Amino acid sequence: MKYRLGDSLYIKGRIGWKGLKRKEYLDKGDYRIINGTNIINGKINWSGCGFISKERYNESPEIMLKPNDILITKDGTIGKVAMVEELSKPSTVASGIFILRNTSPNTWITKYLYYYLQSYDFKAFIHSRIEGSVIPHLYQKDFESLSIKNPSLEEQNTISRRLELIDKKIDLNNQINDNLIA
Repeated sequence: MKYRLGDSLYIKGRIGWKGLKRKEYLDKGDYRIINGTNIINGKINWSGCGFISKERYNESPEIMLKPNDILITKDGTIGKVAMVEELSKPSTVASGIFILRNTSPNTWITKYLYYYLQSYDFKAFIHSRIEGSVIPHLYQKDFESLSIKNPSLEEQNTISRRLELIDKKIDLNNQINDNLIA
């Protein structure tokens, strides 16, 4: 069975008309904002994130991050994916990022969705939407209309655990390499 993402998941992005400008970013603060450049190799580079005022953070409750949210870049370099594993400060996203939140835990395993969004199938979907574009952009309506296979929760869990083990081995190998270089 296939499901349209927009029918079973929460998908939101920053609404551009609220006019948050880069010059409003703060050097430090209590409210972080994530840009596409902060998503690197499936992870969020928290140390590179900017900060915004409490007022700017509070004006967009629909994009306040929660643990297990999945972030997808939608402008410029589109299709970069990261998962919010923990939040030490209240955080939100800039206009170039979608938030995907699993609101159907009886239908989807969040990690499965995270790995699907890094798959060849998803990359092909993105490519089909940006071909010929001057400035690549993934529109929310296109993303919401994407239909993906929905294996049983048990299968999703098995797939997710196997891919997570591979990711952990890659991280460990990278740490070992970094130690050897240092």
